[in-house]
This record gives sequence, C-alpha cells and structure tokens, in this order.
Amino acid sequence: MKNNPLKPTLLGLLLASAMVALPSMALAQAVPADPAAPAQVNPDTKLSKNISGKVTSKSETSLTVDGRTVSLSSATTFSTKGGSAIGSSDVKVGDNVNIVTSDDGQVAVSVDVAAQ
Repeated sequence: MKNNPLKPTLLGLLLASAMVALPSMALAQAVPADPAAPAQVNPDTKLSKNISGKVTSKSETSLTVDGRTVSLSSATTFSTKGGSAIGSSDVKVGDNVNIVTSDDGQVAVSVDVAAQ
C-alpha cells in the first residue's frame, strides 16, 4: 500500500480554512442595526418626565401638582394647551397642567395649562 503525502496536507488546509471561515460567517449573519429604529435606552439614562394633574400649591419658585413639587426657573416656559404663551402668574391653584421636567424630574422645563 502506497502512502500519499498529499493527504495530510490537504486535510490540514481544509481544517485551517474552516477555522478561518466559520467566525467570518458568524459575523456576517449578525443582524445590522436598523437606522430607522428608535435608539435603545439604558435604564440609567436620564430622560425628561411628564407630570400631569391639578395644581395644589404654587409659589414664585415652585408648583405642586397632586403632591409632587417641582421647581420653576427663569428658563421655564408657560403656555396654554393651544400653544399661546402665558406668564407664570397666569397659573392658578386648581388649574390642570402638564409639566415637562428636566433630567432629574426636579425642575420644570415647560408648563402647559389646560383650558378651563
């Protein structure tokens, strides 16, 4: 029986090419990110928060809505639900409002007052 010296070499080349090709094929099958899909948000990422309800207390520097107090700043904007700009003095106890707060939920960015 004749021993073929090419057999081990071919087997080695076949194994080496499989080792190189398999990881490449696995990477090629990964699902690409859809640019139109919304970005995933990590739980620790800060987001603005909405607070809706009835104003139960008001001062020059804060509003309390259903027991939750938020600070007002010089940058806080006030408007009606129709979009008309109003002043902070136009917000009264008993008004229904929607407040968009800053990252930490402590400072009002905008206050929308519902029509009464």
